[in-house]
Amino acid sequence: MSKPMLFEDTHEQDMEAMTRYRIPEYRIPWPVALNPDHALAEQEARRWSERFGLLNSEAARQRMTDMQSGLFSGWWCPRTDTLGAVLQAKWVAWLFLWDDMFDDGPQGRNPDVFLHGKAELDYVLSGKPPPPSDDPRISLPHARALADLWGDFFHYFPEHPRRRFADHVRQYLCAMRREVDNRSAEELQGVDAYLRLRLVNGATRPSIDTLEGLQGANIPDHVHRGLFYELRDMAAELWLWSNDTFTVRKDLHYRNPHNLVLVLRHDRDLSLQEAANHVAYMVEQRLRDFTRVADRLRRLTGVAEDPHAACKDDVLRGIRILEDGLSGYYRWQESCLRYKRREGFLTPAVDGERPEGR
Repeated sequence: MSKPMLFEDTHEQDMEAMTRYRIPEYRIPWPVALNPDHALAEQEARRWSERFGLLNSEAARQRMTDMQSGLFSGWWCPRTDTLGAVLQAKWVAWLFLWDDMFDDGPQGRNPDVFLHGKAELDYVLSGKPPPPSDDPRISLPHARALADLWGDFFHYFPEHPRRRFADHVRQYLCAMRREVDNRSAEELQGVDAYLRLRLVNGATRPSIDTLEGLQGANIPDHVHRGLFYELRDMAAELWLWSNDTFTVRKDLHYRNPHNLVLVLRHDRDLSLQEAANHVAYMVEQRLRDFTRVADRLRRLTGVAEDPHAACKDDVLRGIRILEDGLSGYYRWQESCLRYKRREGFLTPAVDGERPEGR
């Protein structure tokens, strides 16, 4: 694929367009709930991140403050207990700090650096139970932190989310590898290819596993892999597509081509605002699909001979978890500091190293 008109080629036009850019308004039909332990979860997630060396740079500390992991956890996972709220905030912190190193830093264009980190994470995820965080074969801060967190998840989650989580994290890491190649070439995929990659590279599948595991939706595989899995992926698309309209400024700054607004602009010759408005239209249509499938699943739990009826409580809980997660996620991205920042962006360092300011 030829190199698109992006970044330096259109920098002045992009900056001028951003002065007029407006994030679309989204309307989610379910009420927002907030876990009462969100402030404690924020404190504990920061303390945990510091203990494992995830905040040893100004860039990481900036991101930790801006993401507001306790509020994210509290809105996204409102029906868990105190320990669950803390574990969810730790997962949010770990995921954003890991992902930002590659989305926003030079290592996101270096396959060798990424593969070294991936190898350690793969080792952590291969153990059942997971290896301890002080295992001598683990050296990177993010790998040691994941070993600690995966160990807590392993003991907290019920059977079925526990079995799925590690596989879904590995899927996410494989998608990240494809992202590294795209960034290195500063290439934009076509819309269809991007949407397939986005569903996996956003880490929503393992994140939904955490929502189910921390809020007690223990849906067996023979039910989970069917219509309910389709509903999960629709929820993921609603999170990810809308989020790309919030991150346009950041992605232009860091020259990150993985953004649906930028892909649509390039693929369909739209302005930034036109592309963002088209994303909003896609979200509206997908929200209708989600509601239709959720209603069908609820009906199926009342049909005695249908497999969904045998695990009715878990399926209904799983649907409610996704609805809570959607309303909470949209509240978070509309209000958090992470997407209100307009200047002072700092470039992440390689795991364990210090960055240069930018």
